[in-house]
Amino acid sequence: MLIKALALAAVFLVIYIMFFKRSKEEVQHKRKRSKNQAPKGDVMMECEKCETFVSEDEAIIKDGKFYCSKQCAGVK
Repeated sequence: MLIKALALAAVFLVIYIMFFKRSKEEVQHKRKRSKNQAPKGDVMMECEKCETFVSEDEAIIKDGKFYCSKQCAGVK
């Protein structure tokens, strides 16, 4: 009975080490890589009609020009 319990504990220990415990090198590599990356900024575009700045992701593009809203772009 004791041998079975020890064998089971050993199996769980091996599984834990293989899947859940990260090596120190891997953690340090990820930290170093994240420090080297430049912060991502949002590009702001100026509305052609009202000259308000709006995020490029949220801007409406019509005929190659950027607009802040459907109203400024003349879209329904």
